[in-house]
Amino acid sequence: MTERTRLWMVPLVAAAGWGVGFLPQIVQPQPLLLAPMVAELVSFTLLAAALGGLAAGLAAGLRPDRRLLSAALAGVGVVGAAYLGLTFAAGPAAANPSTATQLIAVAAITTAAGLIAGIAASLGPYVLRAPMLAAPAVCVPLWLDGMLSGDLPSSVIDALLAAALVTVLVTSVRRAVDVVAWVPAWILGWAMQTLLTVLVAIGVLIQEGRSVDAGLLSSHLVYFHERWNEPAVHYPAGWALAGVLALALVAWRLRDNLRV
Repeated sequence: MTERTRLWMVPLVAAAGWGVGFLPQIVQPQPLLLAPMVAELVSFTLLAAALGGLAAGLAAGLRPDRRLLSAALAGVGVVGAAYLGLTFAAGPAAANPSTATQLIAVAAITTAAGLIAGIAASLGPYVLRAPMLAAPAVCVPLWLDGMLSGDLPSSVIDALLAAALVTVLVTSVRRAVDVVAWVPAWILGWAMQTLLTVLVAIGVLIQEGRSVDAGLLSSHLVYFHERWNEPAVHYPAGWALAGVLALALVAWRLRDNLRV
């Protein structure tokens, strides 16, 4: 396969990666453009865009001087897939045009954030992978929950969260010092879990007729702080299991370097 062929496969791989992240909407369609579904909208679009950017970057295998072009082509693939997915598979939009516009803007922002995270994780230094992919990783339990009928048991959520985080943490380490990047990864992942719970509350209020204004957002900053400190929001067993397993796997991989 020539380099030119690989280049033009990048947007296709990016679109395919986005499709994997958006799979719950195909298996169990939900009305993502209604206010009560804003948490699912954010979760699915962030994870889908991150997978698209990550898959495209890893598949490119290009020289450093081609990374900018690869990132641009990945963006084309993700944006195209996101447009088609949200147009044809997002279900009915909110009746209020203002609410529908706000939800589309939210989807655009999270798609851009996920795409940047995925591209940075795949084309940047290894140490960026944990901070860039922590927020998408904590969306994995909600992704699986969206494909199944009924609610997932907390033990299953803990296991899924641990598996996603271990993958992200371990693949971000090439030297022992890289473990330092796990600290911002934890902060970003913890913040994403908190944000999703806050969005659920905001979505319900919007559905009841509350407008999105400074008062609504400022009151929910306080709520964000309260939920940040609520252990049940974050599934601490999953985080603890991920930390133990990741440290053990990294220690095993770097055992020759760690010997005195």
